[in-house]
Parts: sequence; C-alpha cells; structure tokens
Amino acid sequence: MSGVAALVERLVAARSPSREEGPVVAEFEGWAQAAGLAVQGVGNNRWVERVGASPGPTLLLLSHYDTVPATAAWTRPPWEPTREGDRLYGLGANDAKGCLAALMEAFLAAELPRGRLLLVAAAEEEVGRNGFETVLPLLPKLDGAIVGEPTGLDIATAQNGLLVLDCVATGRAGHAARPHLADNAIYTMARDVLALESLTLPRFHPTAGATTCVVTVVQAGERHNVIPGEARWTVDLRTTDAYTVDELVALVRERVQSEVVVRSARFVAVSTPGGAEVLAAARAGWPGAVEFASPTLSDWAHLTGVPAVKWGPGRSERSHTADEWVELSEVEAAVGAYRRAIETFLGGSS
Repeated sequence: MSGVAALVERLVAARSPSREEGPVVAEFEGWAQAAGLAVQGVGNNRWVERVGASPGPTLLLLSHYDTVPATAAWTRPPWEPTREGDRLYGLGANDAKGCLAALMEAFLAAELPRGRLLLVAAAEEEVGRNGFETVLPLLPKLDGAIVGEPTGLDIATAQNGLLVLDCVATGRAGHAARPHLADNAIYTMARDVLALESLTLPRFHPTAGATTCVVTVVQAGERHNVIPGEARWTVDLRTTDAYTVDELVALVRERVQSEVVVRSARFVAVSTPGGAEVLAAARAGWPGAVEFASPTLSDWAHLTGVPAVKWGPGRSERSHTADEWVELSEVEAAVGAYRRAIETFLGGSS
C-alpha cells in the first residue's frame, strides 16, 4: 500500500463529523509531528508551513477534514475504511479526505526554492462558522490558493455563491366557511412564487453562466378549516459575480408582496482570471484538466481577492452519499499533480 493510500485510510478511520473533529485533529497532528513540522491551530482547525530558501510568494493549500453525519443508508461501517480493487470506501473518503491526504503528501514532497507554502486542514466546512473563517485572519498575505475538493482532477476556475432569502406573506386569518372575511396568505405566497418563477437574470458569468433562483420551502396553515394569515417560504439563489447581493435582493423585493429577509449571504461567488499564476500552475500540474465552474460551495468562498482554483481527486456527485468512495489511483495521481503545481508556482524568480 502506498503512503498516500495508507494516509487516506487513517484519516477516514478518524471519525470527524462537523464540530466533532477531535480524532482527525489528533491524526493530523501525529502526521505533522512525524514530519518534524510545528502545528498551529485555532478551534479544531490546524495548519503547518514550509519556507523556501529565498523570499517569494505565499501559496495556500486548503482542504477540510470534517464530514457530514453518517446516515442510515450506509451499508458499510462509515468509519471503517474498506478497499475493493482501486476503490476506498468510507465516510469522507471522497469529500474531502482523499484531497487532504494528497495535499499533505505533496506538501512534504515539493521542492521549495523560494516563497512560503501553507497547508490548512479546516474544520466545520460542512456546517458552522468556526472553520477556515477563523484561520484566515491569522495567515500571512496569500498570493494564490489551491482548494482541495473532489473535481475528478479537473480545475474549477469559478464557484457559485449562495444567497438564502426567507419570505413572509401576511394576510388575515379567518374561518374557511367565510373566505370573504379573510385574506388568505397562501394566495399571496402563490402569486409571489409564480412571479419569481418568471424572474429573468440576463447577466451571465463567462464561465459560471446564469444566476439561478429557486423556491425550495413553503410553510402555511395548520388546519383544513382555518384560512392562514401567514405563509412562509424560502428562496435559494446560486449566485455568480455578475450580480451583487444587494442587486439580487432588490430584484426579488420588486417582484413580490411578501416581506423578504436575508438569511445568509456569507458565501459569495468567486472566480479566478485566466491569467492568474495559480491557474497556470494547476494547468502545469495536470495538463489534461478541463476547466469549469463549480455550482457547489467550499471554503474558497472565504478567499475573496485571492487567485485560487478548486481541484482534487474524487467526484462531487459522490459527496454526501451513502457508501461514498474514492479511487486510490486518482489520489496517487493528485499527489504528483499538486507537487508539480506547487513547484511551478514557487519555482520562478522573485
């Protein structure tokens, strides 16, 4: 078994649902100690660094070791990594412990003629506010970042943001036998939902495409014979940087009668221009990669202003699924790809 395959197994075996990352923190610290690295931390987040022989840019390697909870749909023990051929099964194998293991191995293997290399293993990426957000203010200025997430080793150069709106339609409650004396909040909500269905957002991001706007939750009424005076509904917008959050909120409010409140706007859309050095480095690391825009969230959302790519072994479609798995050969390939990218980014002249 290769070093990185054994490392993935150890990480998977270390139970780490969000906010309960203690076992995997200990595993990461043991790995760092064995490599002679000083570990820094805040909460359950940990990071290490290497410094090159001469001054130069700073490159961040970032992934996460927390997972979603195991569900009853699992047919295997979630924290007992099992191999079947090239596949390694286990909770977090795909999202994102395979990526993290490959980054850890590449972090040690890369030659650093200059600059600084940071590796952050983040907690609470799946949920919460005590993850990478708490680490970022403690880091030096970053010149580039590689975010380890399962992309099949293709390179995401843009990532959608998330805007969640909570809406409340207000009417007047009454008896179902006397609808003329009431104002049914469900009807107001229904008109608003249909108004948003026809909302057009014509500005496109060149890679990420259109912003999407979808009603995902509706709640109204408790009894068949009572006309509800209030109806609540939720809108999920997957954003690009073609629109600001304020613009999108204003467009929704113009369309509806309901009160609109922003529940979450913390995950902004991010993208990296085609001429960015970190993108050139990733291309050198895996020349056959396809470049694309990722619709799913990651800690890249917190790296606004830092040129970055989202890139790693595994497939996003397997994330959060029962019996998730990663191909060990792809994790092996990622070690080499990451190492070449690191050396390309930090190997130039100052």
